[in-house]
Amino acid sequence: MFLKITEVPGSVEIQRYLTAIRIDNWLREDLFHFKWWLLLALITVSLLVWWIALDKSRLHEIMLYAGAATIIVMGIDEYGEELILWDFPIDVIPIFPVLSSLNLIILPLVYSLIYQRFKTWKGFITSTVIITAFFCFVIEPIMAWGGFYQLIRWKYYYTFPVYSLSAIGIRALVIKIRTITEESGNVGLTGIKQIPASDNRMKPSFARKPLR
Repeated sequence: MFLKITEVPGSVEIQRYLTAIRIDNWLREDLFHFKWWLLLALITVSLLVWWIALDKSRLHEIMLYAGAATIIVMGIDEYGEELILWDFPIDVIPIFPVLSSLNLIILPLVYSLIYQRFKTWKGFITSTVIITAFFCFVIEPIMAWGGFYQLIRWKYYYTFPVYSLSAIGIRALVIKIRTITEESGNVGLTGIKQIPASDNRMKPSFARKPLR
């Protein structure tokens, strides 16, 4: 016999009420307004530029990095909003996942291109620190000035170590996954089977023929 739920928990009702308010506010104040179009355009252009710059031969590997970075940045953004540390007043869509912050799109794309470009830890860390500093101390103040970002109980310099360490940690994770994948199945993250150099199929035909 199935249990019948006779009453909706109060927390669910509150969540339903807040969601309805959020959607109503989005329809009245965000949708099709100038800042909404501008945010949508910036996101679209960023994705287009990233796709053009992407090394398609390493698509699986770069997508893995970009996907992991997106998850991390999305989690940071959502925790910050829940804890009322900051707010993103403009939303492309009103429900999760909210495309309200430029850093949710731009940072994963930029970090993934840095990962693509720099093969050494020194080059990657140096570039990551420079880009993160530029984003925290130049881009975020511009976003706040333009009404796309609002600091409540947060400082710009708090963000710098969070994003820098996240980018470095994701690189370490992707490299580890790539190594495990290649060692276990001889298949790299590019999706192409890695044939060992000792495999006779890689040797010229004359090298396999016995001498007469």
